[in-house]
Amino acid sequence: MLLVTQKSPYIAQEEAMFELLVRQGEEKCSTTLPFDLRMFLVQCLLEHEKDVDIVDRLLAIDFLQSSDLSGSQRTLVLKRGGDTSLLFAGLFPERALRLNVSTLYFRSMGQMFYSNLAVHLIASPLSEIGYFYNTVTENFTLLEKVLLSARGKAENEWESFRRFRAKLN
Repeated sequence: MLLVTQKSPYIAQEEAMFELLVRQGEEKCSTTLPFDLRMFLVQCLLEHEKDVDIVDRLLAIDFLQSSDLSGSQRTLVLKRGGDTSLLFAGLFPERALRLNVSTLYFRSMGQMFYSNLAVHLIASPLSEIGYFYNTVTENFTLLEKVLLSARGKAENEWESFRRFRAKLN
């Protein structure tokens, strides 16, 4: 993937917008993500841009059920759970209050999902990707911090979501 800061007919508008959002988050929290982590964060936002079922996921149940799965099904459930946790931790931390859990809940769940995904992939022919997810696990708090900085100040969860959707239009 190429980093494009200006509009290009070869790069989707949404990708350029999410890359700008991530770069603004980096700037606000005075950090620079490595290229692969920045692109991972952009891809995560793109993959879940229109995921309306994300709010209905029960992370702990998904995590427990992932141990009964194998192959690509397990990979998908673990990645989806990690992504959901990262997005909630970084963009919607207020959701933890509504679920009566600590704000660290999403971080812990995300790190467990990505860590298990890494172990699962390292034991397969996709070990290179597994090592990358180890890096994601280790840098989860940094990715969360970038998203928190990018979202700006919102009065409540609905306001955060409304701002996010407004940037898409």
